[in-house]
Amino acid sequence: MDAAQFNASVFNLIQMIPPQKVTSCGHLAKLAGAPSQARRVNQLVKLLGQMASCAPWHRVVSTSGIVAEHGGLGAAQKQALEDEGVSVRTGILGESRVEFSRWGWFPENAKLVSGVDSDDEWGA
Repeated sequence: MDAAQFNASVFNLIQMIPPQKVTSCGHLAKLAGAPSQARRVNQLVKLLGQMASCAPWHRVVSTSGIVAEHGGLGAAQKQALEDEGVSVRTGILGESRVEFSRWGWFPENAKLVSGVDSDDEWGA
């Protein structure tokens, strides 16, 4: 899978995350067929947040449920999650954290919609 295909797959998967649910970068990488590429997913999520994308990038958190800073976007991500009704609590180290047991979205597989034109978002 080349970079453009991976990006498009991740973008489509992010679009599938239901409101009031979160998933991890690692899980999206697995669903996209590249389980070792969680860091690439994290970079794409960060880019979507910086672009003010219509994709619900804020629904993607770290593997441990921590709202990552994403280059200073952590406060915006936390607020967007709370606006949807997701409970974001403060961990013992001051980190913002989401409980996967309550808010997690972890399907075993996801059928990607083929023919979705995500070129506009990714410039692929």
